[in-house]
Amino acid sequence: MKRIFTYCFFLIPGICFHINAQKAVLATGSDATGSNGSLSYSVGQIDYYNKGSNSQIMEGVQQAYEITTLSTTETSAADKNDILLYPNPFKDFVFLDFTTNDYKNSEYQLFDSSGKLLKEEKIKDSKSEFNFSSLPSAMYIIRVNKDGKNIKTFKIIKK
Repeated sequence: MKRIFTYCFFLIPGICFHINAQKAVLATGSDATGSNGSLSYSVGQIDYYNKGSNSQIMEGVQQAYEITTLSTTETSAADKNDILLYPNPFKDFVFLDFTTNDYKNSEYQLFDSSGKLLKEEKIKDSKSEFNFSSLPSAMYIIRVNKDGKNIKTFKIIKK
C-alpha cells in the first residue's frame, strides 16, 4: 500500500500538469518551398507555435529582412550629370569637372567612411584638381554643395 501511495504521489502531478521548457532549434537556418507550401526557420531560436488563419503554423522567431533607403537632398538629375569626378579609384589626385554647370558659389566637403568631416574648400575653377596624397588608403565621400545645398555626392576610393 505504501508503494502504491508513493507512485501515485509522483505520477499524478506529472500526468496532470504539462511542463513547458525551451526547445533548441537546430543550429542552422533555411527556406524551403514545395507544392504544398513553404517553410522558413532560423538559427538558435526558442520554439513557439502560433496557428493562424489559412492553416498557417509559425514556429520560432523569424528575423525581419528590411531594406532602408538613405535620403539626401540633391538637386535634379539634369544638374547632377554635369559634374564629373575622376579617376576612381585614385592614387594621389582627384579631378572635379563642372562640364556645363556653373561652379561659382560651390564648395566640396571630404568625409571619411564614418562621416567625419576631413576637409572643406571652395571650388575655384570649373576643372579643379585636389591633392589627397596625405590621406591613407580608404573609402571617402565627397559632397559638392552650391549655395549651401547639396548638388552631388560621390563615393571615392584611395588606393
